[in-house]
Amino acid sequence: MQAERKNITQPAAWWAAFESAAAAEGQTLSEWVGDCCLANLPKSEAKKLPKRVGRGKPKSPPHGTDESA
Repeated sequence: MQAERKNITQPAAWWAAFESAAAAEGQTLSEWVGDCCLANLPKSEAKKLPKRVGRGKPKSPPHGTDESA
Protein backbone atom coordinates (compact mmCIF):
# COMPACT_ATOMS: atom_id res chain seq x y z
CA MET A 1 0.00 0.00 0.00
CA GLN A 2 1.36 3.39 -0.94
CA ALA A 3 1.07 6.28 1.49
CA GLU A 4 -0.70 9.46 0.42
CA ARG A 5 0.21 12.98 1.52
CA LYS A 6 -2.54 15.37 2.65
CA ASN A 7 -2.29 18.99 3.73
CA ILE A 8 -4.33 19.90 6.79
CA THR A 9 -4.59 23.17 8.64
CA GLN A 10 -4.79 23.64 12.40
CA PRO A 11 -3.86 26.54 14.72
CA ALA A 12 -0.12 26.86 15.46
CA ALA A 13 -0.64 26.19 19.18
CA TRP A 14 -2.42 22.93 18.32
CA TRP A 15 0.49 21.79 16.13
CA ALA A 16 2.93 22.50 18.96
CA ALA A 17 0.83 20.41 21.34
CA PHE A 18 0.45 17.60 18.78
CA GLU A 19 4.20 17.53 18.06
CA SER A 20 4.98 17.47 21.77
CA ALA A 21 2.57 14.60 22.41
CA ALA A 22 3.95 12.61 19.46
CA ALA A 23 7.53 13.10 20.66
CA ALA A 24 6.57 12.05 24.19
CA GLU A 25 5.25 8.78 22.75
CA GLY A 26 8.32 8.26 20.57
CA GLN A 27 6.36 8.67 17.36
CA THR A 28 6.52 10.91 14.33
CA LEU A 29 3.70 13.40 14.03
CA SER A 30 2.34 11.40 11.11
CA GLU A 31 2.25 8.16 13.12
CA TRP A 32 0.65 9.90 16.09
CA VAL A 33 -2.05 11.57 13.98
CA GLY A 34 -2.78 8.26 12.25
CA ASP A 35 -3.17 6.50 15.60
CA CYS A 36 -5.51 9.25 16.83
CA CYS A 37 -7.62 8.94 13.69
CA LEU A 38 -7.77 5.15 13.93
CA ALA A 39 -8.81 5.37 17.57
CA ASN A 40 -11.82 7.43 16.51
CA LEU A 41 -13.02 5.09 13.76
CA PRO A 42 -15.61 2.43 14.53
CA LYS A 43 -13.74 -0.79 15.41
CA SER A 44 -15.42 -2.59 12.50
CA GLU A 45 -13.98 -0.05 10.05
CA ALA A 46 -10.52 0.05 11.64
CA LYS A 47 -10.20 -3.76 11.36
CA LYS A 48 -10.67 -3.56 7.57
CA LEU A 49 -7.75 -1.19 7.02
CA PRO A 50 -4.27 -2.39 6.02
CA LYS A 51 -1.30 -1.82 8.32
CA ARG A 52 0.46 1.52 8.03
CA VAL A 53 3.49 1.43 5.76
CA GLY A 54 6.81 2.51 7.20
CA ARG A 55 8.65 5.64 6.20
CA GLY A 56 11.05 5.43 3.24
CA LYS A 57 12.39 2.49 1.30
CA PRO A 58 12.46 -0.94 2.99
CA LYS A 59 15.91 -1.84 4.27
CA SER A 60 17.90 -4.34 2.19
CA PRO A 61 19.88 -7.12 3.87
CA PRO A 62 23.62 -6.39 4.17
CA HIS A 63 25.75 -7.57 1.25
CA GLY A 64 27.12 -11.06 1.64
CA THR A 65 24.32 -12.32 3.89
CA ASP A 66 21.98 -15.09 2.92
CA GLU A 67 18.50 -14.52 4.29
CA SER A 68 17.14 -17.77 2.84
CA ALA A 69 19.07 -19.87 5.40
